[in-house]
Amino acid sequence: MNHYGVIAQRHWERYAPSPVAGLPDPTAFFTELGLEVQAQVDALMATLAGVDSSQETFLEKVARLQTARRTAEEIVMAELMWIKDPELPLDRAREEWEQTRPSDENLISWAERIQDHPDSMPSTAELEDMARIWALSVNFLLELAGSEPPREYMQANQAALSEAATIRFLRELHQP
Repeated sequence: MNHYGVIAQRHWERYAPSPVAGLPDPTAFFTELGLEVQAQVDALMATLAGVDSSQETFLEKVARLQTARRTAEEIVMAELMWIKDPELPLDRAREEWEQTRPSDENLISWAERIQDHPDSMPSTAELEDMARIWALSVNFLLELAGSEPPREYMQANQAALSEAATIRFLRELHQP
């Protein structure tokens, strides 16, 4: 069993002992879960890390790869292992979250306000904070603010918005 399987088993034994007790072969289950987490972390890390740049130094590359791995681990482990209420199925938790989450319409309203009052463009730090909260890139937000009309940009980038929503859901699910 890899370290992801061990971590999952300890977590589930502590927070969901009855489902663990009902497993016919807990070792096999957590071994398989650990392998699944590892495969998904590796795949997501490759996507998040992107391609090497001839412009980046060795240390920048190491930092980029480590950040991608930590982010991938957080997302995948939250989805597969850290369910706050292990009795609540993930799809049901997502359904409940979707009903209460901030609407993407808020981003459209924000972009329209920026276009109406260009002098109200947030600072770089504020944009970075907003990007972190919405799980989108600063570049996405800048392009949204500069697009005419912003709604069309949002529609053209539904995949990015869906992925960002999933990241926000998993982050919230992971919070104690």
